[in-house]
Amino acid sequence: MADHHFEQEEVDRLKDWWRRNGTWISMLLAAAMFALAGWRGWGWYQGKRSVEAAEVYDRVVIAARRADTAAVRQDAGTLFEQYPETAYAPLAALLSAKLLVEQGDLKSARAQLQWVVDRKADHALSAVARIRLAGVLIDEGAPEQALALLEPAAYGADGAFEVARLDRRGDVLLALGRLPEALAAWDEAIGKSEKSAINSRESPLKPLVQLKRDHLAAGGDGESPNPAPPASTADKPGRTGGKAADGGDKPAGSSDKPGSTGGKPGASGGGS
Repeated sequence: MADHHFEQEEVDRLKDWWRRNGTWISMLLAAAMFALAGWRGWGWYQGKRSVEAAEVYDRVVIAARRADTAAVRQDAGTLFEQYPETAYAPLAALLSAKLLVEQGDLKSARAQLQWVVDRKADHALSAVARIRLAGVLIDEGAPEQALALLEPAAYGADGAFEVARLDRRGDVLLALGRLPEALAAWDEAIGKSEKSAINSRESPLKPLVQLKRDHLAAGGDGESPNPAPPASTADKPGRTGGKAADGGDKPAGSSDKPGSTGGKPGASGGGS
């Protein structure tokens, strides 16, 4: 009988505790369930948008291979307008800029690349855009502006883009008529391109850099005997010893809207 009385007291205490705290506990549990459902829903939504953006980007790649500028602008514009937070928008900007350079529309290409530089959400894409934008500025006759884009602090401490940066720096210094400094930049690039404990393989840029360096040292004008395309497209800057970051990789994106002088990438006459 005593045990039954003790159990009844425990039950009464639990009922009293629940009466005082049950509402708050129920609210907390409901809030946690809603938060979990919202988090899962947001993840699903982001995944859906990423898949949709990937499909549009595939169309940009196909159009670029056909050199179909109108289709590239249309599909890249879709990415800029509807999926600016995904990684595919800056990748499309890089690809579009490359095609625009090949077709001689440097002003529009510069706008595309400047947006990727300003975006700063992805270190690798920003580094590639800086190197290519420096090449465009050389072609536009603005090497001083190009030199400002090649400060090592903007490329991180990992050295992944150091060979490409130094190669482009040599191009800029040559355009400025600072030949000894151009040679020094190319010598440093060649040294960093060697296979080592840090670099698993030799940089694919090394032969081109070596050719330019040797030609200039021999008394040439810095142009290779078999001239490559303009500085903005001649090489494909990428990780030391790795592939060029020209849209083949798909890193995470950011939430900035595309913009340039006057609006979206290419708004100065190149379109999206």
